[in-house]
Amino acid sequence: MTIRLLCILLSLSLLSNSVFAYVVIEGFKMPESVIEDKDGNIYVSEIGERDVDKDGKITMIDKSGNLATIVDDLYDPKGLVLFDNKLYVTDRDVVVEVDIENKTSAVYAGTMQFPRSPVFLNDIDVDDKGNLYVSDSGDFKSTGQIFVIKTSGEIETIFEDERNLVKAPNGLLLDGDTLYVLDWAGEFFEADLNKKSFKKIAEGFNGGDGIAKVKDTFFLSSWLEGKLYKLIAGKAELINDKFEAAADISLSQDNKKVYIPDMKAGTLTILDVN
Repeated sequence: MTIRLLCILLSLSLLSNSVFAYVVIEGFKMPESVIEDKDGNIYVSEIGERDVDKDGKITMIDKSGNLATIVDDLYDPKGLVLFDNKLYVTDRDVVVEVDIENKTSAVYAGTMQFPRSPVFLNDIDVDDKGNLYVSDSGDFKSTGQIFVIKTSGEIETIFEDERNLVKAPNGLLLDGDTLYVLDWAGEFFEADLNKKSFKKIAEGFNGGDGIAKVKDTFFLSSWLEGKLYKLIAGKAELINDKFEAAADISLSQDNKKVYIPDMKAGTLTILDVN
């Protein structure tokens, strides 16, 4: 793998009138999701070749830039989240738990445990108790759903009444008792987990994929359009439109960088947003 460090002035016609430094790491096979741990290690899910079984894997990039495979033999690993030094990853129609230290994996939530058979498990997030929230994008038209996998092992479908609003949920982000949902159809939703309320707060992100948040600023990616947006108070600003397929983004631990996997390009871009 090759690491290229680039510092450039981005023109107004392409992005915003700001200077962004970024690092591009090349050589991944359909990288979909990324997350950084408290020690600065970065984990990337790689789907591998399309329609090829068990060639997916999780790759770790340590603070020195060294790469290592944590686990392989996965199908199509996508969303990643960390909890108690374990990785949880959506893999087609199951959720897999990865023991980072021992480099082992096992199915954490199997297909038959779900109240409705999952079709296309996509993103995942976790609350401070270890309950997992998982999106199922369904047929990417109208059959999507959102599950919560409780630490007890029970799995529930949540916000069922909003299925006419959320057509193909992709990106998920938990912020306290609020769950943010980015739909593949391009709409961005805010859900109150206590009040069970659900409302649209923005739109226009066709092929919506990943969500990241710093204070009141959201970063949203569009897989279909290869774009990264910044959203403040409902107003979207284009940051970058030069990705081939910007997938499930995340923030660094210090909230100063956005990690953007580009599935089609096979790269991971680390963008300094300060």
